[in-house]
Formats: sequence, C-alpha cells, structure tokens
Amino acid sequence: MVEEVSKDLEHPENGSIEAGLTMIPATAFFLLVMQLVVAGSFQLIETIDLQSTLSRTALFGSEGSEFAFEHSRIVEEQSTEIPGGGELLMAKSSAKVPIINSLAPQDLKVTSHVLVVRE
Repeated sequence: MVEEVSKDLEHPENGSIEAGLTMIPATAFFLLVMQLVVAGSFQLIETIDLQSTLSRTALFGSEGSEFAFEHSRIVEEQSTEIPGGGELLMAKSSAKVPIINSLAPQDLKVTSHVLVVRE
C-alpha cells in the first residue's frame, strides 16, 4: 500500500493527457458560444444605430444618413405616405458580423428592420 502511494508521488503527471484532451471540446464550445454572443450583440448595436439614424431623418428631414458605427453595411430605405398625412419610413439593414474564431461560418450576417413615423 505504501509502495503504491510512493509510485503515484513519483509520477504526478499521470492522467494529465486525458485531462488536457477534455479541454479541446470545452474550448471549441466556448468559442462557438462567444461567436453567438458577439453576433447577438452586433445585431442589437446595428438595430439601435439604424433606429437612431432613421429617427434623426424623420425629425430633422436630413436625407443623408450618418451612422455612428462605420462597417460593411447594406441599407435599404423606403418611404410610404400614410392616409390622413404623414409618412412611414422603413429601413432594412444587413451587416457582416466580425468573426472571432475559425470554427464559425465565415459569412455571418445580421439583419435589422426599423420603422419610423414622420408626422
């Protein structure tokens, strides 16, 4: 019994390879979850920025849209007259999400839809 304990103390690295191999899937899972968090946050930021820009357009009548964040973005704006006066401004934005790991798809895009009423 004493000899077994002394053998275990001589080789403390026994089992470290197996423990290390469990870190590989845990790390991959963590990176994929972080990519989802980044994509969700990016969509929220994109929607807030688009809403702010469209609200400024409705309030001040400026046609030139200035976004707070500069990145690859495609914006489609439409304007529709409302019966009884007013105007409905609609915007759809599609932006590419930054990739933080190579396990995620390389062409992730988020889409945001915004409506504003100009009276």
